[in-house]
This record gives sequence, C-alpha cells and structure tokens, in this order.
Amino acid sequence: MPPVIALSPADRLAIADIDHARRDAADFIERRDELIDWDKRAAGEGSFFYDLLRRSGAWRVLDAATGSGFHAAHLYKAGFDVTACDGSPTLVDRARRNFERLGVDVPVHRCDWQALDARVLGKFDAVLCLGSSLGQVFDREARIAVMKRFRQMLKPGGLLLIDQRNFEAILAGRFRSSARDDDCGDSVSVALGQVDESVCEFIYRFADGAQYRLRVCPIRSRQLQDELRAAGFRAPHAYGDFKPIYDVMNADFIIHQAHA
Repeated sequence: MPPVIALSPADRLAIADIDHARRDAADFIERRDELIDWDKRAAGEGSFFYDLLRRSGAWRVLDAATGSGFHAAHLYKAGFDVTACDGSPTLVDRARRNFERLGVDVPVHRCDWQALDARVLGKFDAVLCLGSSLGQVFDREARIAVMKRFRQMLKPGGLLLIDQRNFEAILAGRFRSSARDDDCGDSVSVALGQVDESVCEFIYRFADGAQYRLRVCPIRSRQLQDELRAAGFRAPHAYGDFKPIYDVMNADFIIHQAHA
C-alpha cells in the first residue's frame, strides 16, 4: 500500500496516497486542472450559482476553497466582486496563474479556514465552499468551527453555499462511476476504494498510469444541515444536481445553502 500523505485540513486534497511512492501530494494538486474539465463543469452547472447569488442580492463573494480558481474566475466574468482563498500554496499559485491567463482581476490569498479574518478581508454577501472541500474535515466539532468562521465572514443574512458528493447514495451502494462527473477530464477516471460511515475513498487514475487516493468524510445531508444549524445558520436547504426537487438516490452532487 502506498504511503498516506497528510496536508492541511483546509487543503482541497488533504490526504492522498501516492502511486508506488513515485509522486507526492503536491504533484496531485498540480494536476488539478487535468482533474477538472472546466468546460464540462461550466456546461453542467449552467447559471445555477449565478442565479442563487443574484436572488440573494449577493455581489461580494468569498470563494473559500478556490482550488485552481474555476468558480472565482467564472463569477468574476459574470460581474461579481470575488475574493479567492485556499489553504494549499500549490493551488493558490495555480489559481493565480489561471487568473492571469484568463485576464481576471481576482485577489487570491493562501489562508486556512480557521485563519479567515473579516478585519483583514472584510465581510461578504456570500461565502462559497465548493468542490466537496468540507469533507476534508473529519471531526464534527471541527467542521462546526469552520462553518462558524464562515458565518463570521458574512454580512447579516449572508449566503453560504457548500457542495459535496451525494454520500447518501454512495453509502447505499449507488455510486455511478460513469455518471456525469464535473471533476474529471477525459484523461481521468474515478472509482471507489474503502467506503464506510467514517471514510469514503476515491481512486483517481490518470491516462499516464498515475493513481491517487483521496479520502474524505462521508457527511450525510441531514448531518450537514444539523451542523449548519449548530454553527448558527438558518434555513438550510439542499439541491440535487442543481435541481430543487430531486431523487436522493439518483443525484451525484448535493448543494447546500443556508443564511447567516
């Protein structure tokens, strides 16, 4: 079994197994844009996030798990005032390079979630925590503390959006490796490894033979909504694959929204 490498809890790729110890976690992170098909993801999401933000009157947005900058760049182009941050220095560097390549003026900071400070960054109309990032935090109380920090970054009534894979279906044996997967480009496939109530392991295989294992906490939707309430958020609501009405066993991704 390859060694497990642990990164920051706020890192998009907090724990990765390395194929025969040939690669390190920074290499996996560096390949984030190969992992994500930007055009496919944009087509799949459509105007979903724009519409939610506009309906809430949210124009100043903190992308708190920006990764390689996908959502921050698209929101900027749609007219939003966006600030981006991530706990991974490798991803922050990649986001900056993507922003420069795309000609978008988005400030990006290297910042773990618990270090977010409204006195430094100001308050926002909305905070986004996308890319199944919250699952990197395995402890319930630690997740609640993170969400409390998000709430401190929001103006009164501000909007929090969190997305994650549909662990309800995955834990029921309904993972569809061939389903629409906005995280994967054509050169990447994803399968499951260990799955139980405490961990969900995704195995990413690249066309060049590289293999990486990502382990996350399989947070069920009802559990996450309870934690949102414990963090002081109100009116949590969920969408399945960007639809307000969905079959919980036939959705790949769940998007949670709540208000400060």
